[in-house]
Amino acid sequence: MRIDIPRTACFLLCVISLSWFIPHFYDKATRLDRFYTNGFFSPVTKEFVISQINLDNFTYYDEKGNVLNKFEAQKLLPFVYAGNINKWGGFPIETDDGIITYEFAANSLMAARVLPSSVLAENLPLYLLYESAPFGTTLEIPSDILSIKSDRLIFINCADGTINQEKSELFTEALKNAGVVFPIAAAAVNPYNLKPFDEGMFFADNANRVFQLKIIEGAPFIRSVNITTDEKILYMNVDEDYKKIFYGIIVTEKSIYLNMYEGGAQKLPIEGYNPRTDAAGIIFTPFYKIITKRDLSAANPHSHFIAADKNFDIFREYEEKIPNNVMQKREYVSYGLSFLAPFSLSQFSHFSHEVLFEIAPAPHFIFALLGIVFALILYFCINLTLKRRLDILTIFAICFTGILGLIASAAFSPLSKKSKGQ
Repeated sequence: MRIDIPRTACFLLCVISLSWFIPHFYDKATRLDRFYTNGFFSPVTKEFVISQINLDNFTYYDEKGNVLNKFEAQKLLPFVYAGNINKWGGFPIETDDGIITYEFAANSLMAARVLPSSVLAENLPLYLLYESAPFGTTLEIPSDILSIKSDRLIFINCADGTINQEKSELFTEALKNAGVVFPIAAAAVNPYNLKPFDEGMFFADNANRVFQLKIIEGAPFIRSVNITTDEKILYMNVDEDYKKIFYGIIVTEKSIYLNMYEGGAQKLPIEGYNPRTDAAGIIFTPFYKIITKRDLSAANPHSHFIAADKNFDIFREYEEKIPNNVMQKREYVSYGLSFLAPFSLSQFSHFSHEVLFEIAPAPHFIFALLGIVFALILYFCINLTLKRRLDILTIFAICFTGILGLIASAAFSPLSKKSKGQ
């Protein structure tokens, strides 16, 4: 007996393809992959309004578990659903903090979020640095691109790839004169040229200090940002907004800071934050700050909602776990997935922007084993019924690949061929 190499290669390729195809569409068919919860603090009731979102419905309820209809729930959240409330004639709304009009609610909300995939991403050290004081209101895409090296900045002309030595030396010298210590640990710009204005680049140097770099009328402008932390800075972003509340987010090993226009960097009151597994978000309203943290790696991911005042002092918290009936359904779904595929191929993850090629074993070994036994029995029954010879190599392959191998064997079995003289 000899291995039929072409058939075996096609068999393995088919199994690998099925290890992505079957789990992927099985998850879509079960319709449980989109379930998540959100929480917003209501200035009307001074409590959180929770929303459960899945593919079938959008359910609201209060902290006590009382279900709210869509109209009731959204009227309690004027800063989130200002357009709907205005359409229903719900403004003005009187609260203990003041009267909320449509214009006030519609133009006061500002939000930001950070995901593990953003923090862990390995970005190219290439940045678009705009002229922050253009002649008109349009931000023109620069003719060069900024590259950060271990000991200097270089500007590369996009037209021919040559280095603008004069500009590179000018900006490198400006950074060193400002006390910047190379190499740069983290940096961020907003490359979108339709943003309302430009705030340039924010970066952290090797001494864990944060600076802002802008081009103003062709010359470098640099200033330090007031941030006090001994934790390594992992990630930053920049998001210009006409409300000018904060420049963006700064993420360290254990904390999240808002890079504020006034007062420097403000640490968010989030306990136990892990940038490699937790997703976090913040919503600014004129009265409160709403902060959310979710652990994406947990078996039963829970959401922690925080309401803080203007000084970022917490005055209310609420924790929401995924309901037991949903977790039970997910458990049943994982049983079926384990039965169908003893392993699965993943392309995407919450923790990376990159396209992956990760093979993970089935979550339940017993059900994976039952699937393999079922595939072997079906293989024997089909071949005995059709009076085909049983191929030892195919049987061996199905012992490791289960139903995936059984499907592949329908097209590419037998994987072995008789030797000469047999």
